[in-house]
Amino acid sequence: MSFSRFLLLPLLLPFSIASAQTPAPLPARAAVDLALSNTQVEKAKIELRSLGEIDANRHGNGNAQAIRLPGMVVLPLDAQEIISIPASGTVQAILTPPSQPVRAGQPLLRLYSPQLLQWQREFIQAAAQEKLATEKLKRDTALFAEGIIAETRLQEARSTATQSRAQASEAAQMLRLVGMSDKAIQSLRNTQKLSASLEITARMDGIVLEYGVVPGQQVEAGAALAKLAQNGRLWVELNALRQQAAQARVGNRIRFASCPDEALVIAVSPQVKADNQTVLIRGELNQPSSCLSVNQYVEATLYLDRSASNSWAVPATAIIRHENTHWIFVRTAHGFTALPVTVISSADGLTHIRSGVPAGTAFAPGTRIAVSGTAVLKGALLGIGMEEETPPEAPQPLQAQGGSK
Repeated sequence: MSFSRFLLLPLLLPFSIASAQTPAPLPARAAVDLALSNTQVEKAKIELRSLGEIDANRHGNGNAQAIRLPGMVVLPLDAQEIISIPASGTVQAILTPPSQPVRAGQPLLRLYSPQLLQWQREFIQAAAQEKLATEKLKRDTALFAEGIIAETRLQEARSTATQSRAQASEAAQMLRLVGMSDKAIQSLRNTQKLSASLEITARMDGIVLEYGVVPGQQVEAGAALAKLAQNGRLWVELNALRQQAAQARVGNRIRFASCPDEALVIAVSPQVKADNQTVLIRGELNQPSSCLSVNQYVEATLYLDRSASNSWAVPATAIIRHENTHWIFVRTAHGFTALPVTVISSADGLTHIRSGVPAGTAFAPGTRIAVSGTAVLKGALLGIGMEEETPPEAPQPLQAQGGSK
């Protein structure tokens, strides 16, 4: 009776592979077929699970993969406004406290500016010149119609009226830049009453985030007086690894650990941040609730569309590393196929992967992979193990001894 000998570790159960016992180095990132019988798989106690089952148990959603990312809540650039005026002066009073909602046109603070007197005077003068030029044009138009004056005089009157209107419009626009409303400018035109005190108003509905001045402070022209935020809009900016950001798409959902709000991805940065080597993923909340605030750090979950990224979450025990490449073992009719994969991220015992085969082999929800017993399969990938045991030879019947008594 003859038996084959064990080749290596007693933990490695019998298997056979198509390659020799000492194979040449594997081609980089190429799938490798491993031939194992059903009996060998059972003896090796290799546990199989489908990709769809793993994701369903983890996320309850077979169509999306979730990745946890840190981030911060910020204001959209087009949803904030800095209040300033092109005039120097002294802050007299804060009329609306910070962190309070305001309506468009509501007074925010009062400023005393002697320079405002000069601009008001220039406007009154320009308005008077406009009125005079308009009346002269009306009179010359009537005289020309009666043939009393020449056409050149009418043209001069029209030119003067046009210039006067432009000067009056320029002076009025300067007062608007300072912060005067159209109603206040019209009142100034009618009453010609000058005032060095000006109420700075909000130009949109929103919330006063902060003031850059205090009562009694002297401010220069163009200094920031207040910062307003538009109601109902927030951004969340997530920090992702380059491999994670490569899977994100505009429209992906973002949810938060302690808030029911949901955001949608609106942009994925094409560059890596120099300070922390991460990629920015920006999402927008159109109707945020009170559970999120500006400058708040958050832990968010980004849901990736697997149809676009072909990425899956698998147990960390399903992955082995060989020749600087990560591999998983896919069950086939003749055993297993070792497939190279690209690791995107790892968290909570799960590793997010996508196919690393250049041809783009796609995984399906029903694809079954080995989640335990991978040490045996790694041995098969390396070409080591032990041969199948040869059945013992059947005993030969004893020959009867012939002879005479």
